[in-house]
Amino acid sequence: MDGSSAFPAETVELSRSSIRGSRRASNRSVPFIRTQSSGSADDSYAEVPVPLAKMQDTQGIRVLHVDDDPQIGELLQTFLERINDDFTVVTETSAVAAMDHLRESRIDCIVSDYQMPNMDGLEFLEIVRERYTDVPFILFTGQGSEEIASDAIAAGVTDYMQKETGTDQYEVLANRVENAVSQSRTEEQFWNALSWYQRLVEQEIAGVCIVQDREFAYVNQKLAEMFGYEQCELMGESPARITATDDQDWFSGQRESGEGDLESFDSTFTGVRADGERLTVEVSGGDVEYDGAPAWIGVLRVTDDRPDAGE
Repeated sequence: MDGSSAFPAETVELSRSSIRGSRRASNRSVPFIRTQSSGSADDSYAEVPVPLAKMQDTQGIRVLHVDDDPQIGELLQTFLERINDDFTVVTETSAVAAMDHLRESRIDCIVSDYQMPNMDGLEFLEIVRERYTDVPFILFTGQGSEEIASDAIAAGVTDYMQKETGTDQYEVLANRVENAVSQSRTEEQFWNALSWYQRLVEQEIAGVCIVQDREFAYVNQKLAEMFGYEQCELMGESPARITATDDQDWFSGQRESGEGDLESFDSTFTGVRADGERLTVEVSGGDVEYDGAPAWIGVLRVTDDRPDAGE
């Protein structure tokens, strides 16, 4: 079976701690996550298949710098672009001009001063977060205090950095910009993959099941229709219900330990519909966490080959 037809081999992976801290995670559910633990709960990883139309890699990093002092803007642009050839830095001297730039151009990261006339960096951050919830925002300021840092975190700042003397600070800033953009792009790919994965299940693109304790914990409508059942008739049943009696190794060998490396599988089995018709079924899947417990998920597809009828 070509894995790309139903359950792509490529995946995108994020640590659970990163997902929990993401603004995207605050209003999205995370269905059917394959997990791998390296010790503590914060060190475990969530993994989903990458859709066929993968997010196109974006070349370069476009940085919008906001500072009312044009000389500081020129200095920061010079050093950041010298440190990292992937950077393209544009400086605006007011928050209003910066918002106009955001509306007109793609920006990968904002670096903003705090003390500015008419609108300070925190006020600017709050406006940005109302319209551009996911763009990384680094507050780069000489007016550092615990209160400002606390307010920035509450407003959704990505990072906070105090200005210092000397040019070494630009090396640090460049590294923080690069890390923030990398994290943002990885999260975007992760959530795009989840969106694709939900469509696979909810729009009945393929038959999908989750097996836990050797019983169907979940089947989608497509799978039930493939075998001539209602969903409720298969829930709680063994996969043996849809499998020929002499061909049940495909599901009996799948482990649900939830430990060690993630396990994936591809198999072909002889399925049996409710009316007794036999079908050749291809299945791909792997370990999954479901309702907080180990299980495995399978994506099923009926092939054109039909074995002889009869049990």
